[in-house]
Amino acid sequence: MRHFLRPLIALFLSALFLHACSRPPDEERIRESVSEAVEAAEAKDVKAFMRLISREYADDKGNDYNAIKSILVYQLLRPEPVKVFVRGLSVEVKGETALVDAKAITIRGRDVKTLSDIVPDEAQAYRFSITFRNESGDWKVRSAAWEPIGLAGLL
Repeated sequence: MRHFLRPLIALFLSALFLHACSRPPDEERIRESVSEAVEAAEAKDVKAFMRLISREYADDKGNDYNAIKSILVYQLLRPEPVKVFVRGLSVEVKGETALVDAKAITIRGRDVKTLSDIVPDEAQAYRFSITFRNESGDWKVRSAAWEPIGLAGLL
């Protein structure tokens, strides 16, 4: 009987190791979520963006999940194109919670490819502080704070 257990245990441990190695580290997964949010915003895909937001979302401005969805619908369903650049992204994971700090520049109405294509009065810059929470293996945004910083705040 022992002869059967050793290969079975080795197979089980190998499967656990491969599963652990196949999932990117939490910080990388959160960075990917930020990239997905940018892509969703630029594609004006509210549904894809909202998949990243926790149903338990609540922020200091009194917004909940539905309020964030309403803000996104208003901002993203306007006819002009939207481009988002993220700078200074930092991620700090502590257990089941992570804090993300970033600066973002949004441009409306013009298709731009690089930051050098931006005319200063066309863009808005913000500083974001976002709290993610691990919900059953998925990192979701639980709260966020943002403030306008002007393009000079990016320097």
